[in-house]
Amino acid sequence: MSSLVTCPLPNRCIRRPAALLSFLTALAAPGAIAAQSTPGTAPAAPKPTVEYGDRGVVFNAADGFSYLILRFRVQQLAQVTSVSDDDLDVASANLAVRRMRLRLESVMWDPRLKANVQLSFTRGDQDFEASNFPNVLRDAYVTFQATPKLALVGGQGKLPGNRQRVNSSSELQFADRSIVNAAFTIDRDVGLFAHYTDMEAALPFILRGAVTSGEGRNPAVGSNGLAYTGRVELLPFGAFTGGGDYFEGDLRREPAPRLSIAFGASHNDRAVRTGGQLGRTLFAPRSMNTYLADLLYKHRGFAFSAEVARRTAPDPITTDGTSTRYVLTGDGVTAQASYLLRSNLEPAVRFSMVTPDGDVAGLSGADRQRQASVGFTKYLKGHKVKVQGELLHDDYRNQLTGARRGTWGLRTSMEVGI
Repeated sequence: MSSLVTCPLPNRCIRRPAALLSFLTALAAPGAIAAQSTPGTAPAAPKPTVEYGDRGVVFNAADGFSYLILRFRVQQLAQVTSVSDDDLDVASANLAVRRMRLRLESVMWDPRLKANVQLSFTRGDQDFEASNFPNVLRDAYVTFQATPKLALVGGQGKLPGNRQRVNSSSELQFADRSIVNAAFTIDRDVGLFAHYTDMEAALPFILRGAVTSGEGRNPAVGSNGLAYTGRVELLPFGAFTGGGDYFEGDLRREPAPRLSIAFGASHNDRAVRTGGQLGRTLFAPRSMNTYLADLLYKHRGFAFSAEVARRTAPDPITTDGTSTRYVLTGDGVTAQASYLLRSNLEPAVRFSMVTPDGDVAGLSGADRQRQASVGFTKYLKGHKVKVQGELLHDDYRNQLTGARRGTWGLRTSMEVGI
């Protein structure tokens, strides 16, 4: 059938679809003209937004890439220790806010440029006992993502040391790190860092390096020496789900086996503190070397990790004539295993041993220590909200006299954060 309309003036007759299109265009024209920017009038700018979720409180700028993330967390800790193995009377009790921290993360001016700041507000978290200084600033560094694989970092942050230290203390499956970490970790420092990641290689790997002051957080006066640190991580089965190689416990329930093997070393030239970046001030500078290795395996809720550490120093003991302070030389080993139940309750066990050697073995505070613990974690919202409990046994032995003592401990903690 013809689509033409019969009329006395054929040249004025049109097809119906064409007429409808012309009619709609006429109606829309005023709106389209109004939507166009008139000379001298800028288009409406996007508005900034605020979000709250798993990343924390996120303030998004109108440019589409700049943002500021605000996060905080609080850890409450209760711990009691017995007089001895046989005498279970309470020798010490500790009820404290173990950690209260505020973290800020921001991308500004350039999507490749990121700034991080972390502050601490409790006495035990400020290194106050060793430094006699309220060390509020924990992290303050800027990261430039030079390429998709290479990141360059400047400022104060964690050195690429043992895995348990590099893991955030908010993402541990016990109330605190092991005694091996306490004895031999290299913690935070100020300087230049570089990270290179290649997950597309035949053997995926991560390289980390740093050249830093060697004096730890917020050094008061510079010394003549620097610290040089390197770490390599090998991931033969590929990347962990959701960064699972940097939090404890298999909360992602890895569907396939995942393994990371890492090695690291640090040379601290003319260090001024007993632990290099940590500890009390030595009476004279001492150089030290720290060697680290660790392993992590996760699969279907099961997690196993282990670390070994060794520290050497050619002349570890310093004195002012009446008192002695020393670099703790020796080695340590720790291992822990856990299984995450479907109820998000996670039982875990850990064994750790620190063995001082050389001239410091047997000095006050340098006993060989073994610690065994059984614990549980109930995850309410992953590592952000959890309750933990732990039963510990410590065994101390003086390597010169053979004298031995032991204690039992019980500790529990609650972590809440965003």
